[in-house]
Amino acid sequence: MRAEWTHGGAAWERWEPVLLHSLAAVDPVLLRSLELRPRMRVLDVGSGLGEPALTIARWIEPGGSVLGLDISPSMIDVARRRARLLRISNAWFRAGDIGRYAHRGPRFDAVVSRFGIMFADDVPRALGAIRASLKTGGRAAFAVWAEPERNAAFTIAARVMGRWLTAPAADPASAPHPMRFSRRGSLPRLLRRAGFRRVREQETPAPFIYPDPETFVAAILDVSFGARALYAAVPRSERARVRTAMAREAARYQDGPLVRLPGVARVVSGVK
Repeated sequence: MRAEWTHGGAAWERWEPVLLHSLAAVDPVLLRSLELRPRMRVLDVGSGLGEPALTIARWIEPGGSVLGLDISPSMIDVARRRARLLRISNAWFRAGDIGRYAHRGPRFDAVVSRFGIMFADDVPRALGAIRASLKTGGRAAFAVWAEPERNAAFTIAARVMGRWLTAPAADPASAPHPMRFSRRGSLPRLLRRAGFRRVREQETPAPFIYPDPETFVAAILDVSFGARALYAAVPRSERARVRTAMAREAARYQDGPLVRLPGVARVVSGVK
């Protein structure tokens, strides 16, 4: 995961305008679950390019602060540059693995993870670390993806390139994967086992929006390590056809001048 996301820092920055706009669709439900207010201390796990940490930092002024934690040093570098550009001085970013995070100092009022918890090596251990970092009564909220068939952006590459798979696809629920918690109730069950109370699971639309089908193909093959691995197995003589076929699949979702790929996320929240 560390190697994949270290490569991913440069790729995500290239596609920042598309990706951050699309991923932010979940923010109203995700951030409302945290009951944010001024002077809170918040931890953002898997902060990536600095979101939603930078959004939260402005929300909890005056007196609040955010720490963004991510396994990828290259993504942390981008988050710090974005903070400087936005003149946000109450958000800090640190490279680190939540599975090995040992909190020191005052505990946080809230912890958030937007599409990050599914990539933890050991999720129960990560949830234990998150709960330990919270004050009593503190809230945690996690955004994860719903079923693959409801998230078109995650299925097109596999449909087009599936015949080049050299081994059966792994069960996404058993290892770090975007669809790790796509089964309803799977993450809430782990939160309860970790000791969280008042656990709640909510659905919210989370579409991916691209300017055209070709941009979708270029972005997916750059950003998604699963799609990159599939594409690497495709014979060079077939790659142009594969890209054309992926663009054709994406074009099914043309909506006016844009490609709007339907998506569904779940927000799972709980209280220490």
